[in-house]
Amino acid sequence: MHRFAAVAVVDPRGWLLMQERGHDALHDPDRWGYPGGDLEAGEDFVAAAVREVREETGLVLDPDQLESLGVRRFRSESCGEDDELELFVVRLAVGDDDVVCGEGRQMVFVDPQTIADRPLHQATALTIDLVRRWQATAVRTDFVQVTLVDPRGRVLMQERDEHAPVWPEMWCFPGGGLEVGEAPVDGAVRELAEETGVVLVPADLTDLGRFELVTHERGTFHFHAFVARTTLSDRDVECHEGRQMVFVAPDPLPDVELVPSTALVAPALRAWVAEHPFVPAPDQHRFAGVVLVDTEGRILLQERDEHPRIDPEKWGLAGGHLDPGEDFEPAAYRELEEETGVRLQHGDLELFGEFTVDHRKAYGTWDRMQVFVAATDLTDADIDCQEGRQIVFVDPDVARGLDLTAGATDIVPAFLDSPTYTRLTHP
Repeated sequence: MHRFAAVAVVDPRGWLLMQERGHDALHDPDRWGYPGGDLEAGEDFVAAAVREVREETGLVLDPDQLESLGVRRFRSESCGEDDELELFVVRLAVGDDDVVCGEGRQMVFVDPQTIADRPLHQATALTIDLVRRWQATAVRTDFVQVTLVDPRGRVLMQERDEHAPVWPEMWCFPGGGLEVGEAPVDGAVRELAEETGVVLVPADLTDLGRFELVTHERGTFHFHAFVARTTLSDRDVECHEGRQMVFVAPDPLPDVELVPSTALVAPALRAWVAEHPFVPAPDQHRFAGVVLVDTEGRILLQERDEHPRIDPEKWGLAGGHLDPGEDFEPAAYRELEEETGVRLQHGDLELFGEFTVDHRKAYGTWDRMQVFVAATDLTDADIDCQEGRQIVFVDPDVARGLDLTAGATDIVPAFLDSPTYTRLTHP
């Protein structure tokens, strides 16, 4: 009995890798069939399948990747002998450029809808419906992606570099392909650790679901997306792949080109972030900050000296801790007067926004800060610096380039780019 193994290799589009046999082929010449061939002495079907695919296509398979579609026995029309075939199937993220033709006229991926128009190898003709049924029912995951959400609601993203094999120079969430036999959640944990140095356990992650990405150039992909809350920040994340790995505002995501799978997941991610707000620590601190804008559009900032527990030697806002039982707005008026000698009337300040500030280095917590703003005709001469090295009005372009406190790093650009700042400088 003639015994042989064959492999139906399926690409992300669902196309099949087919070999056009030459006119000198021993069996079924000038016909199309799967990569495969005879068992050698001492070989089983799996070993023969792996070897034949490597010899004929250059693709290296792990035996565990192969799924058997069963053994088929039939009488060969070309030689009249009894044949025994075990057919395997595997889905790979490869294309014609990844394949070499080690046997026959050509080895190419073929649209399954056109296979019937070609003269087929007998074994292929007898089994092609098995492959089609497998394609219709097989559940697969081509890759996973995972992101972290920090206490500010920002999400961890990677800027890919020019060396990325697909979608270079674009932004995406960390992630990658699964290893043989790996569950999606385990792959997400592994990929996150490999790319960022952040180690989680599967229970830390929430599965946002299984997504289907259809691309014209690369076919259809299925992937899982995972998310978890974290108290980490940029300085805690390593970048082992791409140009940078940083937390960015999720709504909108960066004004840059997104990898298609990232763009597909973004709405579900934003909804999850909204439904799972940051839960502050019981010992979270509360702060009030003040930004005054002078007639030249400059903003009042404080250069801190070496003594503060929080962010010494940096530039920040006038302001400070709330006293026990004190609310944010009264604290803003009090702190401004204590630090600058400026006494404003109730109602002069307006709330600009609330920020979550990374004070882990000082207190081990992410803290809550409300920022109040106002236009003023005061000048540096009117400011009595009672805390820090100096408290002065700073040009906006200069302010953006200063070594800012953790809070001011987020607050200063947010304020300068806001409609509120525009309104205060153009009454």
